[in-house]
Amino acid sequence: MTIHIVGAGAIGGLVGAYLHEAGHEVVLVDANAEHVAAINARGLQISGEADFTAYPRAVRPEHLTGPLDTVLLAVKSRHTQDALKTIAPLLSDDGFVVSLQNGLEEYPIADAVGPQRTVGALVTFGGFYDKPGHLIYGGAGTFRIGEVDGTESNRVHELAALLSEFHPTEVTSNIFGYLWSKAAIAAVYFATAVANEDVPVLLAKNQHRSLFGRLVGEVERVAQAAGVRCETVDGFDPTLFTVDAEADPAQVESAWQAQIAYWVAHQQTRTGVWRDLAIHRRPTEVDHILGPVLDLAAKHGVEVPHVRAVTDAVHRAEKDPDTMGEHVLAELAEVR
Repeated sequence: MTIHIVGAGAIGGLVGAYLHEAGHEVVLVDANAEHVAAINARGLQISGEADFTAYPRAVRPEHLTGPLDTVLLAVKSRHTQDALKTIAPLLSDDGFVVSLQNGLEEYPIADAVGPQRTVGALVTFGGFYDKPGHLIYGGAGTFRIGEVDGTESNRVHELAALLSEFHPTEVTSNIFGYLWSKAAIAAVYFATAVANEDVPVLLAKNQHRSLFGRLVGEVERVAQAAGVRCETVDGFDPTLFTVDAEADPAQVESAWQAQIAYWVAHQQTRTGVWRDLAIHRRPTEVDHILGPVLDLAAKHGVEVPHVRAVTDAVHRAEKDPDTMGEHVLAELAEVR
């Protein structure tokens, strides 16, 4: 079986490098011509929490040929639709797409190729693209996969066994519960990105906890309205922050401490969103990660003023990174 990984950046490249080293036939597909050329010429170097070089084959999307059986999709969410235009016509009758992306991309993938050809995944292990042919592995996290209809098929169990050759992978019957929880945490990460400070530093400051909790609670409330039950991710339970709910303060503190511990254990203490804004000066994934939350909030009549305000703050930072700073969190906290 050939595994095609579309998007050879931090996540896709890491998975591909490890699976290739484990003896699987892997083809990396990436639109970055320099990255593809470097991989084919010198291999894909992994540094950080691991140190090795793998030599999978890499191609540009326009050179991809089918039939495609197992596709791991790891492009930025803003590139999902373009990637699907390439993938969908090449999928075999039994082929399927596994989303290793941020956000709720399983919804548009299922719309494009069918829910029976879509597998969802929660990914919280870290990494980032350093330069052509070189990725940094930031550290371990959570890896769960599941069918979008909630069944536990032979397919996902076989996939879990395969992916566990890179990182321990568990099967879940509630993949959307994990994806919505990640979206709730992502709302906080977007806020930390525009604050221009290390994530664990900001999470440890009590003056920001109210804002962060409201962000989580708003997303969790939209998930409820959409019929999704959120799950605990890396020790963080979004249901503790349900709007107007009174949670045990000790449990809330434990949730924040779990997030701090997660970040302290990783090579990078700032998000990919921050890197997009401050280093790469390029658009973020905010419209594809928080955008669906805003859309469903409007559909179900759920008020999400803080999620909307964070989205606006990210858009301002995309246009002018000089607007970034911890003062933004104070401004967001005043939103009602």
